[in-house]
Amino acid sequence: MGKMDPANSRLYIINISHLVTMDADRSIVKDAWIEITDGWITAVGSGQDQEAELKGRECKVIDARQGIVLPGLINTHHHFYQNLARAYTPATNLPLLPWLTCITPLFRNLTAEDLLIATKVAMAELMLTGCTTTVDHHYLFPPSNSGFIDAQFAAAGEMGMRFHAGRGSMDTVSKIIPSWATETVDEIMNDCQRLYDRYHDFSRGSMTRLFLAPSALTCASPDLLKESARMASSLDLGLHIHCGETLEEDQYALDHLGSRQLPFLADCGWETERVWLAHGIHFDDAEIAHLGQRGMGIAHCPCSNMRLGSGICRVGDLQKAGAKVGLGVDGSASNDSSHMLNEARQALLLARVKYGAGAMSTMDALELATTGGASCLGRGDDLGSLEVGKCADLAIFPAEDLFSSGADNAVEALLLCFPRQVETLIINGRVRVRDGRITGLDLPELLASHQTIAGRIQE
Repeated sequence: MGKMDPANSRLYIINISHLVTMDADRSIVKDAWIEITDGWITAVGSGQDQEAELKGRECKVIDARQGIVLPGLINTHHHFYQNLARAYTPATNLPLLPWLTCITPLFRNLTAEDLLIATKVAMAELMLTGCTTTVDHHYLFPPSNSGFIDAQFAAAGEMGMRFHAGRGSMDTVSKIIPSWATETVDEIMNDCQRLYDRYHDFSRGSMTRLFLAPSALTCASPDLLKESARMASSLDLGLHIHCGETLEEDQYALDHLGSRQLPFLADCGWETERVWLAHGIHFDDAEIAHLGQRGMGIAHCPCSNMRLGSGICRVGDLQKAGAKVGLGVDGSASNDSSHMLNEARQALLLARVKYGAGAMSTMDALELATTGGASCLGRGDDLGSLEVGKCADLAIFPAEDLFSSGADNAVEALLLCFPRQVETLIINGRVRVRDGRITGLDLPELLASHQTIAGRIQE
């Protein structure tokens, strides 16, 4: 580990009680410190008189005494707009497809301004629960407005969050998807190219990236799937789609496409390491082996899967096969909130329900939320762990609170006890949450605007 080398441009996190690095050895360092320079981790160490070393130097210092430091958590699947219809009474006891049929009409008059507010609320939730990088899979583009993804990039800039925007798409009308919610393939691909040209940043440490994300096989034509795969290949972009979420969707594919979902996607060019699939519950053994051989990823969404009664993802089998697995909170109307630390806890508990107490450890669950998510997004080189050369994205949680008082193992208690919120969140070397509050954000004002929009939509 490095030696402390203070400089005016540097930030130091000192007196860290437990530094959970999530490196290859899953090292947990006590009495640790981190040096951050220009948004990057430049040194990590432990066991010296940190305050004395920095005394008299002009540098920024955060004292993390009695704190647990984790790599910033990474959310690999979400639908931000759905937080405008949480706990929507007509849909609370429905499975996925009837649930979608019930909530989709609410958003016919959604505007870009509405989505900007919903995006900021979703990001605020995520940030306060330890998340520093998030995706959003926005696939609903009603004719009432334009600039939806632009509004999301603007919100991410305001919030200071690392953001991967999914330009979602639907071009097939069905019993679930009305005509007003669909676009033509040309309209979709032209907008994807525009967004790529304006926002996508390939560089290490980038704050904004784009991926292509048709919603599902039930609402995306073969042409849309093939054109999305073609563009993603030519521009080296990620590909994302719902797949294997419910048995009903599997039956739809057999009845209407003559194939199970995964082979059909493969025929459309969707079997590269740039692909990660949302949910991935109902794959057979051969499909799991194929996912691993191709280095594809899965966004595991335990809360949503339980909420909608969809099933339990075979996380351990997927990982053993070589597939990448990250965590996703999914839409805020099927979770119905965006608490990343709680999502990791639910992944831990759900795996044990299905496969026994030894099926997943707390470190296994934290791996899903950090390095697993980074791998799904193609960011394993700069995100997911706290090591020299990685982005300075980290979350500081209190080592003990009311619900974990008396815990023997403070790190294990993060997931085994009631999930807590962060004290401090740093993204790209900048403090975005301080003393449990998002810097520069009037949260009551944001929530008042959000509640007004939600009321209008639900009426």
